Amino acid sequence: MSFVRRLVTVSLTTAMALVLAFAAVASGSSSTRTVQILDNCDPASFNAVLGPGSCVRDGGLTFDTLISHLLRKGNVASWRFAPEQLKLAAGGTVTAINRGGEFHTFAEVAQFGGGCVDELNDLLGLSPVPECAGAPGIFFTTGVAPGGSLQTEPLDAGTHRFQCLIHPWQRTTVTAN
Repeated sequence: MSFVRRLVTVSLTTAMALVLAFAAVASGSSSTRTVQILDNCDPASFNAVLGPGSCVRDGGLTFDTLISHLLRKGNVASWRFAPEQLKLAAGGTVTAINRGGEFHTFAEVAQFGGGCVDELNDLLGLSPVPECAGAPGIFFTTGVAPGGSLQTEPLDAGTHRFQCLIHPWQRTTVTAN
């Protein structure tokens, strides 16, 4: 066998091995997914209204602008869970990472609805989800501080809904199969 032919054979064999290794890693990763918890709070205005330490990130959206967006649109685009939909293998887990400056929750709910903050529910015309009956304890078990993360228990096959019980427009649907 010529040198060139051996080089091509080795190169193809190596490439196939890498493809197979990547496929194994990619299929294995379907059991773990990540959701980013995002907000864009402005510390000066949020801390003035809600109290010191309410916002610890240098975002650009003032508290008044947040309320204005809620009144006009029913949500705030920079306050979201990303992605809003994802799939994973049954038995897999989701890790929620708070990339924002406010405290959020990542709570599984039977159906999407209002959160546990009456003032926001009133602005949005929502009723609290039944899971709010567990407040304030549910905030300890589903809360994610800025820079923190929370991992779910393994998810059974089916559809799982997660929302922030403070900012109820932040939602993700997870399909496990």
